[in-house]
Amino acid sequence: IKNPMDLFTIISKLKNNQYASIEEFENDIRLIFRNCYIYNDIGSEMHILGEELESTFNKIWTEKIGIQVK
Repeated sequence: IKNPMDLFTIISKLKNNQYASIEEFENDIRLIFRNCYIYNDIGSEMHILGEELESTFNKIWTEKIGIQVK
């Protein structure tokens, strides 16, 4: 993995106001999913769980961003 990312790093960046935009935050979240798919074989439990979590994230993200745009 050339660009590692984890939730602890994201939480730290949030606490320290290190995100200049919501897009930067989203990019870090999506990097976690990309790394998951690179590291874990298709069909493996972790790959499947990553897909499920990404699907849930996408649903919630779309709902929350939709509310902010209105």
